[in-house]
Amino acid sequence: MKPLLFSVLLAFPFCLISQEETYPVHPDMVKKEGVPVGEIRKGVFDSSEIFPGTTRDYAVYVPAQYDPSEPAALMVFQDGMSYLKTVPVVFDNLIDAVEMPVTIALFVNPGVVPALSEEALPRFNRSFEYDAADGRYAGFLLNEIMPVALKFLSAKNHHHQSV
Repeated sequence: MKPLLFSVLLAFPFCLISQEETYPVHPDMVKKEGVPVGEIRKGVFDSSEIFPGTTRDYAVYVPAQYDPSEPAALMVFQDGMSYLKTVPVVFDNLIDAVEMPVTIALFVNPGVVPALSEEALPRFNRSFEYDAADGRYAGFLLNEIMPVALKFLSAKNHHHQSV
C-alpha cells in the first residue's frame, strides 16, 4: 500500500503542473481596425537625486486623441515596461469607444545600480524603492521622472518609437 501512496503523491504535483489554465482574450485587448493608434516614446532615466546611481527604462504612451490644450488623465505603471505590449492597445480601444477619458500612460521600471566590474552583478532596486514607507518613491515619481517623461507631451519633434 505504501508504494502505491508514494506513486500517487509523486505523480500529483506533475498533474498540477501539466494542466495549464487558459483565459479568453478580452476584446479590448485586440487591436481593432480603424482605431487611432497612440504613440509610445521610450527613454532611460539616470539622473535621480532621490535614488542616486540608478538607471531605469521608462516609456510614455500618448493617445492619438491627446490635445495639449485639454486636460488628460495620467496612469502610472510600476514595473512598467512589462505592460507596454498590452496597455496601449487597450487604451486605444477604450479611448476610441469613449469608455475612458484621454489618458496618458507612464511606464516606469525600477532602478538598477550598474555592476562595478565585469565580475559583479547589477543591484536591482525594486524592493528598496517600492517597499519603503518613507515617501521617497512618491517624491521620485512626482519630482523627478514625471517632469522628464512628460516633456514628451510638449515636444513637437517626433523623436519617438511607435509600437
